[in-house]
Amino acid sequence: MKTVTFFTRATWLSVLITVLAFNSANAQIPTDSIVADFNEFVRLMEETHPDPYTNYGGRVFFRKAAMETRKGLIDDKVTDANELAKRINAFLVPLHDGHTWMQTADNSNMMTKKAAPIRFKAINDGVIVEAIMSEYKELIGSKLISIENISVKDICDGLAQHYPSENEIGRVSNICQDRGFMVDLGKVIPNMPNDSMTYQLQTPEGKQINLTLPLVGLMQIKEMSFSRPEHSNLFPEKNLAYSFVDEKKDIMYFRSQSIMDHDALKYMYDNGWDYKWKLQNMYRHMVGGDMPANPVEAIEQIPSFSGEFEKMLQEMKKNKSKNLIIDLRGNDGGFTPITLATLYQMWGDQFLKDQSNWGTIDARLISPLLLKKYNATLEDFNAESNTDYQLGDYAFEDDETAPGEITEEVRNRFISNCMSSVKDKLTAQKGKPVYTPEHIYVLTDPGTFSAAFHYTFFLSKMGAKVVGVTCSQAPNTYMEVTQFTLPRTKLNGSFSNSLQLFLPIDDPRAKDFYPDLMPTYEDFKRYNFDDNAIPMYLLDIINGQK
Repeated sequence: MKTVTFFTRATWLSVLITVLAFNSANAQIPTDSIVADFNEFVRLMEETHPDPYTNYGGRVFFRKAAMETRKGLIDDKVTDANELAKRINAFLVPLHDGHTWMQTADNSNMMTKKAAPIRFKAINDGVIVEAIMSEYKELIGSKLISIENISVKDICDGLAQHYPSENEIGRVSNICQDRGFMVDLGKVIPNMPNDSMTYQLQTPEGKQINLTLPLVGLMQIKEMSFSRPEHSNLFPEKNLAYSFVDEKKDIMYFRSQSIMDHDALKYMYDNGWDYKWKLQNMYRHMVGGDMPANPVEAIEQIPSFSGEFEKMLQEMKKNKSKNLIIDLRGNDGGFTPITLATLYQMWGDQFLKDQSNWGTIDARLISPLLLKKYNATLEDFNAESNTDYQLGDYAFEDDETAPGEITEEVRNRFISNCMSSVKDKLTAQKGKPVYTPEHIYVLTDPGTFSAAFHYTFFLSKMGAKVVGVTCSQAPNTYMEVTQFTLPRTKLNGSFSNSLQLFLPIDDPRAKDFYPDLMPTYEDFKRYNFDDNAIPMYLLDIINGQK
């Protein structure tokens, strides 16, 4: 069996954050340099992206869209790198690719942006108030109907012309992120006022109201008193934390905030990747205190995903626990390979057999940027993978193992390819699971993306029930993050370098991977819109109370 290796969004986003080179907001760049960088962007996109044409209607229409963007840059005499970034992102909208984007050139104007003191979140049947200035705390959980008399649907449709999304929940989620800034809503709300915004809401009691809120600067918003929903403390919060959530120790809860761990950081360190920002961030949140100056010592203190998972399964085995909840809400990915060992820990050889029948395909385009990401030459890449690829070839990482008995050789090859620091324990399993819970549930929301979605999908294929709100990641889409920098403006961005097909094209879940259990607005209301309403909803189902 060939192990699919995905290095996905969260990891590379953290790398990009460390290397962003922001231009001054007022720096003027000659228009011909702006156009030259756009031409370079198009060249790199055609060279790196696995399929830049289909979603535009074919190569001709891709080139036509590029020509029109280029003409706009010339006609408008664009001299600002930030404006180039915005126009590139608008050009990318038809691609519907959450891993291909351009970083705006300057963050210095963030503090000059205005927004209303209200925040929303998307659920399965609407958009609801998640946080609001404290004097309106009774409106927590209210449904958003419209903004300035423009419906939620029309606003989402308008924002989708400026910001790419992979599916419907992704389109809706645009209104819940930083698109709430006045500058963003101004793209879709004509004659938008400068000092206030009026929201049409339906309260939890069913009453429709108009709420006018001031538009204030971000620094002022930070100083305001905000109200949020209740927050149940029953569930552990930290990444890779786990505990029983019932007195009988029959229901285990495992929290994964990021598909990152000791093993991924060690891989980055060993292969010369930029790991420092990610290590500092993970150390602060998972260990705490002063980080050792020696990065190897610091990495050793970060828990291993499969290491913690094995300990958790041993606890479940000891107590003969039937139910496992894996919470991936808000998890925007990282390194998919670190999750594969946990599937073997739960199902052993059965996972290896089943995976060979999934019919999933991953086509990775061999390009100069991909090789740069891997810190390898084409010769090195071919030698390591025993291939003879040329630039422009696709590496198809579909499953090669025919159904049937899993040999020791196949098992050992899988373990050897695993990104895990407990390979000795995986070998000691000899194809048997550490422990297989009778019922496995995966919690998701729109923030479940990239490698976290991969884990959701793999668990689902093994029989787990998905519970919550639809992921903004599509099963059939482009994947991975490959960074680049434009030479003149120094803009940083990312291209997907692979195409994944997880489901048949006509499958109703090929774009929107609907959960098996989807709480409604009334369910969220029943739990007072608690931040943990989804796991609370599931607990009641497990306990037969719903």
